[in-house]
Amino acid sequence: MSLTPTHTRLLWYIWSVLILLAGILPLHNFVGHAHWQYIRWVPSPDQLSSPDVLLDLGLDAVANILLFIPFGLLYTLRGLEGKPISPGLLMLMAFTLSFGIEYYQVYCHNRSTSLLDLVNNVLGAYIGMRIGGVYVRKKTAGAGELAV
Repeated sequence: MSLTPTHTRLLWYIWSVLILLAGILPLHNFVGHAHWQYIRWVPSPDQLSSPDVLLDLGLDAVANILLFIPFGLLYTLRGLEGKPISPGLLMLMAFTLSFGIEYYQVYCHNRSTSLLDLVNNVLGAYIGMRIGGVYVRKKTAGAGELAV
């Protein structure tokens, strides 16, 4: 079964909403006042020396990257319908979505905002875009060979 352009676009919108929900739920954590003191800009040397913190950071990084790979992949699959793909626009959308979620989390209990989350989310979208680009090139090259 092949994805139609409409299905691809719909899946991209659905995945975007799922990312948003994963970042903001549960809604009862929102308290309306900022928790700037809990922002983790970068891990401290003390944190990096702890195996537990390193494991937590590593799992968090992998989860964020994996969450955003489909975001980039599904966006890039629009190239199968002949639409131009803008890598800069994709990175901007991934950054904006991630920044919005991280900013929202500043106002939540039991959520922590991290600069690393933002970087890993954009990295995940980039990896998805690269995977999608390879797939689109193979499909369009195969379609060109069949037409000759």
